[in-house]
Amino acid sequence: MRIRVKDIPEEGYDAAVDVPLTKGRTSMEGRLRGTINLRVMADEAEVVAAAGAIVEAKSTCSRCLEEFDNGFKIDVVLACVPISELEAEVEGKQLSGDELDIYFYEDGILDINRMMEEQVILNIPMQTMCSSECRGLCPACGANLNIGPCTCVKLPVDDRFHVLKDFMKKTVSNNKSKGA
Repeated sequence: MRIRVKDIPEEGYDAAVDVPLTKGRTSMEGRLRGTINLRVMADEAEVVAAAGAIVEAKSTCSRCLEEFDNGFKIDVVLACVPISELEAEVEGKQLSGDELDIYFYEDGILDINRMMEEQVILNIPMQTMCSSECRGLCPACGANLNIGPCTCVKLPVDDRFHVLKDFMKKTVSNNKSKGA
């Protein structure tokens, strides 16, 4: 959905949002559904967008590689600013946390679908897990340890590293005795 800033009425504009999510763009497969309210500010270039949406999607678990339902809610208020006004100021600058609530639009047109896709991308955890108890895959044979134990032979620990193991035990116990 694309909206021309000039066409937003003075009292604001409310719209339903229904955006398909694809793995190529967001690493999730599903839909984002919700509402958005747009209000033009006094300078008639900045628009405030208040959105509330629910993501209904499937993700792949980072530990066991199984697909699972990964829904979450997005509530955001964005300042939509023409990119032409800030191009020189933003050049080569990293955005801080406060500045992530800014959406830049071009040619007087707000692309609502793209704006909401960006919010989904910003809200997806770096590692998605099907549950906090997920045991993942066996590093040797690749069996899913959530289904049951693997049958691969456990290799003995390499004795060359026993000195490091003892060193780590001493370091941990020293830190505990010092109260750190």
